[in-house]
Amino acid sequence: MKESKGDIRFGIFLKEDNFRLVEIENSQDHQHRINKIIQAKTDIAFDLNSINNDQQVIQIGEQIKDIVEVFHLQVRNAVFSMECPFALIKKIPIDANFSQGDVIDQIDWEVEKFSYSPDDEYIVDFQKLEKTVTAGVQQMVVVAVREKIIQQLRKMFRAARLSVNVIDVDIFSAARALEANYELKADETIALTDIDENGIKITIIKDKEFYHYRELAGGKLQVERASLKFADENEIVNILSKELKSLVVDVDIGDSVESLQRIFLYGNYVKDGFLENMQNSFNVRIDKINPFRKLYIAPKVSVDEKIWSHPEMFTICVGSALHQ
Repeated sequence: MKESKGDIRFGIFLKEDNFRLVEIENSQDHQHRINKIIQAKTDIAFDLNSINNDQQVIQIGEQIKDIVEVFHLQVRNAVFSMECPFALIKKIPIDANFSQGDVIDQIDWEVEKFSYSPDDEYIVDFQKLEKTVTAGVQQMVVVAVREKIIQQLRKMFRAARLSVNVIDVDIFSAARALEANYELKADETIALTDIDENGIKITIIKDKEFYHYRELAGGKLQVERASLKFADENEIVNILSKELKSLVVDVDIGDSVESLQRIFLYGNYVKDGFLENMQNSFNVRIDKINPFRKLYIAPKVSVDEKIWSHPEMFTICVGSALHQ
């Protein structure tokens, strides 16, 4: 008897020349099953330069199509997660008594203030942060993406023959993967930290809700050639320690890294020695995210050993596929 298929969703993340895809099937008993885990390279890096080049966007899409065909996939119902530099992310205060129309007007005004150019058209999404209402003020997290970038992404999807229903942002995908795999407590403050050779992204989650986000490009970290690739593990630990302390002080969480209850690491540059060094430096629970921790891996899934040894690299990809 043939097994019936549940709801299938693909999560896709493309960071520079690293293409990652997972296929997750949601069964009737609400189990998440991984059917595919794919990692491949593109010839052209996907970044802020190539996305503004029509020819390169199409070429990247065609390369993705070739990758997908090699694995005999028909990608439908996909969620594509883009990196934060493609978007503007800001937390803003709104009068808690505003109507929906007033909220939209206020957010439009705020986006005009922090947009790159007054001539740019933006696609905007926002979400209320339910646990931050104080003195009649409601905090909102706002995400704005230039319409031109969305148009270029759609052009790439067409060239790749991908059916993409949702475009997500990497830090929110990562938070979703974390919540699906770990028991988060309502009173915890967590630093979700993405480390790669180009810099560090820190997302603060407080009371199981987005609280703050900070991105630190390599050029701001005062490292050789503006890349963590040329920094040793001790240097990266010192950089991250300094930035975490600065962040928790700036957003009134506390006065030290130990003000955090947990730190989770993910991304392309989390080395085992670095993790151990961090764990020995602070009286805080520090772990690499395993986005497959509570997901069932189908027996037919064949995965490179490098993925099993560093599953944190698939955090964003898995979080994308878990988007509801």
